[in-house]
Amino acid sequence: MDEDIAKEIQQMLKEAWEKLRHDYDERVTKYKKSLKPEDGSKEEQHWVYWNEYDLMFHIGRLFYDILSKKKEAKYSDIEIHFEKIINENNFEGYSFEKRLGELKIKLKMKRGPKVDMIFAKEDALADSFLLCAEVKCFHGPAYFFKNPIEMINDDIEKLKAIKDIGIAKEVVFIIFDDYYYLDKDKKTKSDDIKHKLKEVEEIGIPVLYGNSFAKI
Repeated sequence: MDEDIAKEIQQMLKEAWEKLRHDYDERVTKYKKSLKPEDGSKEEQHWVYWNEYDLMFHIGRLFYDILSKKKEAKYSDIEIHFEKIINENNFEGYSFEKRLGELKIKLKMKRGPKVDMIFAKEDALADSFLLCAEVKCFHGPAYFFKNPIEMINDDIEKLKAIKDIGIAKEVVFIIFDDYYYLDKDKKTKSDDIKHKLKEVEEIGIPVLYGNSFAKI
């Protein structure tokens, strides 16, 4: 039963993502019309999503709106949690507690991985999370110390371990490119990202991808 709900949550998340992309295009189209010459180019503007947390907030807002229209009891206790570290301190008593050591070993972490979005049934200690998602919003040069492919690899390694060990029933990788996709000098990086995302989908991790092309 919960496996079916997890798949439904995955589908609702995809629906929220499509709404988010449509909403972004509409709002950016409006904002770019108000630009003055002294404001700089459209490509340089950071509208709507200034960082990954903005992106997560809007996804969550749209997801809850979709969820609120589901009247069946099985959806009544589903919540989203943001940026939570998965370790024994935070999830004592959960069914997967004994596997958390394996998760840290697999990811070569002492403390445990921080997950961007967790979709869970509240107080369901005897079960895995319904879904975990990692979120990337590129609005600058990959935080200066890693290239975008390395950052994607880190997130995918995390999601794969979480799914394989049974911490979550489903996983999703979410990415919005507001930087590489717009810069002609960085076109190769953008192509590399899209090629990498195809590889991610081939190993069975769904990808929700968008870009800021509506700016131009």
